[in-house]
Amino acid sequence: MKLTKIVTSMLLASFFMSALCCGCTKTNETTKKPDDDDDTKVVKELPEDELLIISDSRNGAWGYYSYKTYVMSDGSVYSSNEQFQGHLNSMGSSLSDEDRLALLRKYTLPVVTIPEKQLLKIYNNMINIDPDAKFVYSDEYACDAGTSITKVNVDGKWVKISESGDSSGSLKDRYAKKTDSLIDGAFTSVNENRKSPANVYSSTETYIETFECPKTTSKNTRRIITSQNELKAFEKDTGIDLSNNEAFEYFSNPDYDYFSWCCIAIEIVVYPDYLSLEDVSADAFIVADNYVGFGYIKDPQIDASDDVVPQKCYCHVIQLPGDHLEDYDKYLQDN
Repeated sequence: MKLTKIVTSMLLASFFMSALCCGCTKTNETTKKPDDDDDTKVVKELPEDELLIISDSRNGAWGYYSYKTYVMSDGSVYSSNEQFQGHLNSMGSSLSDEDRLALLRKYTLPVVTIPEKQLLKIYNNMINIDPDAKFVYSDEYACDAGTSITKVNVDGKWVKISESGDSSGSLKDRYAKKTDSLIDGAFTSVNENRKSPANVYSSTETYIETFECPKTTSKNTRRIITSQNELKAFEKDTGIDLSNNEAFEYFSNPDYDYFSWCCIAIEIVVYPDYLSLEDVSADAFIVADNYVGFGYIKDPQIDASDDVVPQKCYCHVIQLPGDHLEDYDKYLQDN
């Protein structure tokens, strides 16, 4: 009996020692051990004019929703928020993150600024992330919850460090976890001073197109069309037949009544005829505190010359949310 107790005690001790050893060696990290900092990179200055962080939330389950945030190396934070699903132009191409950011920086102001000291701490963790670490998802799944991801720039390579929504997961790297936590903390700490994000409506969210005008007109060069009568008046003035365009077929159909929730913004512009239609096509319609109107990622390149050259008339057209028409007052006032 005594021998049995001794053997049992030895087996239990052996089991707990094995568990302890396994616990010591098991880790969720794929990079350096916590006390192995020999290869840790540390910088004292942030890079110049570089996009460091992208935070992206979107959901298409109950209508289109997208919220994007971009953090620059000087701490400037730019954001756009779109909740709308227009009739997409099948020939259009979606805006890349780089193009959307270019529009935000060109036409809008930062929504907030992250202090340099705080951003430098984030950056020093970012640069030590292992881009080849494994991204692991949890077993939980939430239907129609959308997708939210955070990506960081590691030596020019975009690395996803966390995801939540329909699926949740994270990059199994201790620097990635610390970076994600610091980013959340930074956003929270400046949230009180955060301004409203801009809206950047493009072919990603709706129908946008530029047409050559069969008729040149100088009246009402900017319009917000909210009824079938206004649409017909526009067509008469410009010679552009939108009613027979597939993307506008439901605007004239009372059973669908698109004008009850959607409007059409137009702008008539004139450019030298040596520019192509592609050169003068607008990329988006921006709604921000300081600017409302069509925008170009790159402005049409007009030759500097005193010579008189033939001109062509064009018209930008886009479908926009119609539930808050006051958002476009500034656009019409600048007409």
